[in-house]
Amino acid sequence: MAGKASKRVLARKAVAKETSRKAAKTAVSKSRKRPEATELDLSGFPAESVVTQKLGLCLACALDVLTRHMGLSTERARSEIRRYSPSLEELSTAAPARPYFGWPAEECPYCGAPARWHAPLGIVRIEGGKATNVPRRTLLKKIGESANFTVIEEKSTERDALYQWLAKTSASLDMESRGWLLEAARHWLGRRSPKEDWTAIFKQIRFVRRSRRLAEGFEVEAQRLYLAPVLFDEVLLIQYLLSRSHKAGGKTFEGRLTLLELFQRLRGGGYLRRMRIGARNPSEALEELLEILGGEGRVKFHYVADRRDFLARLAELKSARVPRPKR
Repeated sequence: MAGKASKRVLARKAVAKETSRKAAKTAVSKSRKRPEATELDLSGFPAESVVTQKLGLCLACALDVLTRHMGLSTERARSEIRRYSPSLEELSTAAPARPYFGWPAEECPYCGAPARWHAPLGIVRIEGGKATNVPRRTLLKKIGESANFTVIEEKSTERDALYQWLAKTSASLDMESRGWLLEAARHWLGRRSPKEDWTAIFKQIRFVRRSRRLAEGFEVEAQRLYLAPVLFDEVLLIQYLLSRSHKAGGKTFEGRLTLLELFQRLRGGGYLRRMRIGARNPSEALEELLEILGGEGRVKFHYVADRRDFLARLAELKSARVPRPKR
């Protein structure tokens, strides 16, 4: 009887040991499994201070250059690509060059490689300032020293920041739609007063009007947004700048205006006096206004490049044969 009991004890120990071994193996397998790349949390940033985009990078092009043109082995080339971090010029350029291209694409515009060889590089550009300092520090603290991210700073001026904002916003608007004037107003008010939830405010309004009783600020009443005269005139100026044409002027809440007509309205409404613009020439007055709205103060752009999807795609193609360039 003692022998049988001893055998049962040994059997239970063997089963427990095997179960423990399988559990440990499963845990290791799960730990090695690549976690899904979640989007960076940008909810704490004012909408007009952040620009997000994805840039495509052709791994076939990169490997072809490093192996065929620079003479590196395939393994060495893959290692170099894994360590690679994009430069400021590559992140900020308007026209990407090989191996970068606009994401997504069915095939590489340079070598013709199919989509499986394309790696996405997520880019977040944050405009520095009081409204973004706290959430930016929080984001960078969360990222830490991770090799999955590259953080680069670009020194600029408030004037350049305004010009870039105008170009970006103008490109995002559909000038043929009926609601683009409201969208333009929302974008500018979001930049001017970033603490307000302008997205929620504009969901309940259909018209923007000049207020006759407000000296500053705004109020919402019966699907109408009333702006103080100075603020309303500033919106007209921004709408003109976003849509202006040398032939036909720019569209605004008060119709299509030439520069002279805009100048007369801004002067008649007291906006030029409030901004201390003394120029009598419309073009000179416009230049002075841009100087004031932009300014020569220093500002920094913070670029965050998310390399997680890029590294994951490179790992997936570890044993794949690089396709020969089609062109």
